[in-house]
Amino acid sequence: MGGALEGIRVLELARFQAGPRGGMILSDLGAEVIKIEKLGGEETRKSPPLVRGQSVYFSVY
Repeated sequence: MGGALEGIRVLELARFQAGPRGGMILSDLGAEVIKIEKLGGEETRKSPPLVRGQSVYFSVY
């Protein structure tokens, strides 16, 4: 079942929590979201607190 943004393609260049969260919401609404990260990946992956070497924030989003 498509959402309100079905057929829309979004290029996400955002960083940290608010930007990627916005991309996730757009995806939930049906948009195709292409996330571009810097080499080494999203900074949120390394933000404390860490559980088993992975950021809790990254796991949630």
